[in-house]
Amino acid sequence: MAQIRITPEELREGASFLLQKMEAVIDEVNEIKSKVDAVASEWEGAAQNSFVAAFESMLPTLQKDFPEIIEGISNQLTVAADTLEEADNQISQSFSAN
Repeated sequence: MAQIRITPEELREGASFLLQKMEAVIDEVNEIKSKVDAVASEWEGAAQNSFVAAFESMLPTLQKDFPEIIEGISNQLTVAADTLEEADNQISQSFSAN
């Protein structure tokens, strides 16, 4: 049998933390993109073209997919918190009814 040792509030705090970190990751990715653009502007040749192409192919994952994954995990924690809270309330009410 499972033992639940976390409160709904702790789950919500975890969800909030992830969303805050998601914003920080988005900011970092934007800074990285700016730095790559700056480096690429001072660099010419086949190696630069390959580097930029490789970076540009990974950029959608960093800008779109990764934040969506973090947001999804955050949402799952929020749903878990709500479900845990509802279950606890239902159990509490079942004892009060008797």
